[in-house]
Amino acid sequence: MNERDFVSKRREGWDRLAAIIEKANRRSVRALSREEILALGPLYRRASSDLAYARAHAVNSDMALHLNDLVGRAHALLYEAETSGNPMRSLVNFYLFEFPTLLQKHVRYFLAAVGVSVAGLVFAWWLVANRPEKIDLFIPEGLRSSVEVWKSKKVSDDAHVDMSAELMVHNFQVGVMSFAWGVAGIYPDGAALFENGAMLGALGALMSEVHGHATFWPGILPHGIAELTAIFICGGAGFMLGLALLAPGPYRRVDAFVRVGNDAIKLVLGTIPLFIFAGIIEGMFSHLALPGALRLTFAGVNGVLWYLYLFLPRARPESDPALPAMRNLTAA
Repeated sequence: MNERDFVSKRREGWDRLAAIIEKANRRSVRALSREEILALGPLYRRASSDLAYARAHAVNSDMALHLNDLVGRAHALLYEAETSGNPMRSLVNFYLFEFPTLLQKHVRYFLAAVGVSVAGLVFAWWLVANRPEKIDLFIPEGLRSSVEVWKSKKVSDDAHVDMSAELMVHNFQVGVMSFAWGVAGIYPDGAALFENGAMLGALGALMSEVHGHATFWPGILPHGIAELTAIFICGGAGFMLGLALLAPGPYRRVDAFVRVGNDAIKLVLGTIPLFIFAGIIEGMFSHLALPGALRLTFAGVNGVLWYLYLFLPRARPESDPALPAMRNLTAA
């Protein structure tokens, strides 16, 4: 393609992109129509491609400078649209809409994390039920002293609060590490989830031996539903990273990793309220000398509410349609 043909075929797109940028700069991003917002991303990417072509084929330097300026202004507009919103509103929108929608989009990874953890739970429960001496295989050394508290079947605020802190730190570490292990592939991530499920299964088998279920589950479930859900989400995010590295499809591994990395990080950040809630409930409610039925009822109610929050389909509010569309453009 000669320079004249190149310019004549691309000029219309450049002019339209320049007009959209000028309108947004003169008024605001919100002044753009829906059609202009949807056109901005493709026009920007096309202009970027044209700039690369112009540089590679030594097109007229003035034209290359014009394209460079156009692409730079378009990039600045997209970046500003992504970052200039009200921070508090952005945070609320993230937790109320973006995070649950993202989890629903990647729910298969969440379910895979649940499946691996349940497999660990079933295996450890079976093994410890048949070989009680094997329980030390599944209980971290720092938590073994706490096993005696559960075996005693006595609710003791001080003892249980100490154990709550240990378990909260342990589970948060499991959640973060199950995500981080995704960088090394799906197998280390799966091992961390299996191990965490196995710990719960081993304790469950122990409670069967000492007839302690009436004390154990009311002391675990009020905070454990939120805590385990957060771990499953982190583990699912780790699976996303691991699968991108092991099976990148048509992409280079680094490109596949980058494609899913943004979503994976957002999923981990979305678990912060679950871990905070679990920590508060574990330290202030789960181990109080209250009837087990009351604590189990609380566990059931908060579990239903958390899962409604996470998996109830929702549409993002349309009161400010420009910013969601612009975010999609920057992510494309």
